[in-house]
Amino acid sequence: MRPSAPLLLTLLAASALHAAPDTSPPAPYGPTPSARQLKWHENPFYAFVHFGPNTFTNREWGFGDEDPQKFNPTAFDARQIVAATKAGGMNGLIFTAKHHDGLCLWPTKSTPHNITKTPFRSGKGDLVREFADACKAEGLRYGVYVSPWDRNHADFGGPGYVQAYHRQITELVSNYGPVFEMWFDGACGGDGYYGGKKGSRQISYNEYYGWKTIREIIRTRQPDCAIWGGQYDEAGRTHYADARWGGSEKGHVGETCWSTLSSDKSKRGERVGHHGVRDGDVWCGAEGDVSIRPGWFWHEHENSKVKTPAKLWQIYLQSVGRGANLILNLPPDKRGLLHENDVASLKAFGDFLRAAFANNLAKGASFSASNVRGGRRDCGPDRLVDADRWSAWYTDDAVTTPSVEITLTKPETFNLIQIGEDIRLGQRVEGVAVDIFENGDWREIAKAPCVGARRLLSFPAVTASKLRLRVTKSPVCPALSDFGVFLAPEPPEAEFAGKLRKQDRTGWKISTDHPGNNNAAKAIDGNPDTFWNTHANSGESGFPVSLTLDLGKARTLKGFTALPRQDGTAHGVVDRFRAETSEDGKTWTKAAEGEFSNIRANPVEQTVLFEAPVKARHLRITALHSLEKNHASFAEIGIVE
Repeated sequence: MRPSAPLLLTLLAASALHAAPDTSPPAPYGPTPSARQLKWHENPFYAFVHFGPNTFTNREWGFGDEDPQKFNPTAFDARQIVAATKAGGMNGLIFTAKHHDGLCLWPTKSTPHNITKTPFRSGKGDLVREFADACKAEGLRYGVYVSPWDRNHADFGGPGYVQAYHRQITELVSNYGPVFEMWFDGACGGDGYYGGKKGSRQISYNEYYGWKTIREIIRTRQPDCAIWGGQYDEAGRTHYADARWGGSEKGHVGETCWSTLSSDKSKRGERVGHHGVRDGDVWCGAEGDVSIRPGWFWHEHENSKVKTPAKLWQIYLQSVGRGANLILNLPPDKRGLLHENDVASLKAFGDFLRAAFANNLAKGASFSASNVRGGRRDCGPDRLVDADRWSAWYTDDAVTTPSVEITLTKPETFNLIQIGEDIRLGQRVEGVAVDIFENGDWREIAKAPCVGARRLLSFPAVTASKLRLRVTKSPVCPALSDFGVFLAPEPPEAEFAGKLRKQDRTGWKISTDHPGNNNAAKAIDGNPDTFWNTHANSGESGFPVSLTLDLGKARTLKGFTALPRQDGTAHGVVDRFRAETSEDGKTWTKAAEGEFSNIRANPVEQTVLFEAPVKARHLRITALHSLEKNHASFAEIGIVE
């Protein structure tokens, strides 16, 4: 029986609709970045500048009792620091206007503990102004860090400090021109010298600081400013930040790294900063952070430990190369200048980056895709190499694992591939691979579990004239916007930096007062992968517990070094200590006591210098507290002579 005319028309229309090519852009998948976040992703590499009282006191976290008169960089030159930043291939700078010690490095009206109380510029200085002006002069973007935790303010923990902190933020986003990013640390209370009195105060990071008001202050005055952090409302359900921490202070993010988070903090799993949340409902890109030195502030003993260009390239690949941004810390010295070793390494790395990405060998190539959305030329694979960073090769909705063949104008040697997604439509792809055509067949040379704003694939150099880019997994049709083929030179291996110091430990002996513990020798075996710990034989041992070094003969000690365990766990990592010296092993004199600041996020070798050199044969290090669990551990203990 023939269908009726109306039914026939309906069937024909449905058939035509089903066969019609996709001609509109793909629908977004999941969260997408705001215009502000898109701009943030476009410029992924910039500097931190940690500078302040810690520079002059040899600390990482100031206690809050530092005399402002100690801060006096007599040769400070913001232009020197900014010029070195630019030479290093960076396009922005974030200055630490206030660290945890509480000294504001601009003439704020929120607290008397500010730069006007220092000798710098005869009390009339403004480091925020000088950095902002220097960035403008050099064409770099300017950003600012202002610590929520203040170990000096008398009202910290109460409403008075919150009002003062909001005023500080208001000043910083109102008086110094455009701010591209504002950075808030996660440190949120503990020991300090609050209002001149030693004590300890704890607060709730989400509830105390008033993040909703802070966001409104920034959005009103700096609508293009990216807000960094992990701030949630009091219920832990509304996320206020544009970007997040990458999960460590080594600079890298996860091999799989999503630019999305869940607005419900209770639904987030472990290492969320490192990997993101694949099915998250808010866009919040990752930012890796690392210092060019072991510490975040300048320390003279680290002048030989500046990261090499080769090390910086490794970090770059594991952050920018995984869709994240990278912030590299550059700490000025007591002069107020970047040290010559830092400047040299930066210049060499910047030259390397410029050479690595100077020539995209895919420009001028021919492209042949397995599918193009609606057969439209303006959705084709040529858009992978056009001048528009976000124009993209789109496929039909039903095609989720397409490929494109790239034929170069001639055989080329290359070792680096760059791929990018049109993240305006969300982060879509869950697997890509690159092949070369070799000896009559395809051979895979690189792959990745996701793409995002950019993915860098580094591999041993190959030579080919034909490549293939494959999307191996995607829940929706992909939207790839960028493809580059490069031959990167070898990054310089020059030893601007040293590793864990090697000492002649002939004649050294070590013992512990922990009963039944027999692995103290691991703390002086020269192997950072082994460690002494008081948990090994008797469970949670408690504190205090000591290690005692017998150096075999009297020496002049300037201090000691301590390396925390390097296996990625914080169990037993000592964060408070006491150091004592003795000539005979019987009569002891305290040489130092304090904290290993920031050791959870940055578990590098700690150097503690005594106020004055001490002649001693014996050194006793007493662990007073650990980050986690109720026992102590050290990977290595050394001396500074």
